[in-house]
Amino acid sequence: MKSLTTFLFIFLASSTYRCKEPENTINCNDASTQMIGTWKGRMDFSGSSASGQVHNMTLSVITSNGCSFQGISAFDESNTTFVVSGTIDKYGWVEFMETSFEVNGGEYTDCEGTGSGWRNPCNSWPTVRWRPGTKFHEARFRSDPYILNGEFFAQGGGWNSQIRGTYLITKQ
Repeated sequence: MKSLTTFLFIFLASSTYRCKEPENTINCNDASTQMIGTWKGRMDFSGSSASGQVHNMTLSVITSNGCSFQGISAFDESNTTFVVSGTIDKYGWVEFMETSFEVNGGEYTDCEGTGSGWRNPCNSWPTVRWRPGTKFHEARFRSDPYILNGEFFAQGGGWNSQIRGTYLITKQ
């Protein structure tokens, strides 16, 4: 009898706890649609040879599909622009990545480094910033007002280090 009571207690406790959906969820389809438009702000670099640098950023979100979105990122400091692909989860966490060149300004691809690996100047600041693959994450979707405030990182900047920092963009 004791084992049946214990089993029922565990069953009821676990079913009510695990089945309840957290209250802080959003409709990621709607949020992804709301991402469409122009977002402007800045990237603040820290923790590497780029520490203290600032880049003005424009993220143009062009399309959305389900909980994902696509667009283009551009910067005042370069003619290079990137294709961006991102997602929003049901808790409102936004991630996006510069996946490929939209316009190759040449800073990275035209680099004529004379080394390999971490000694290659093409893999150092500032040239490495203009390589695809920078990931923007740790931002929570906010709609009143539309603000994304998170972190970013990219490989490069010297041996065993990353170019990283924070970003803040607002929808125009």
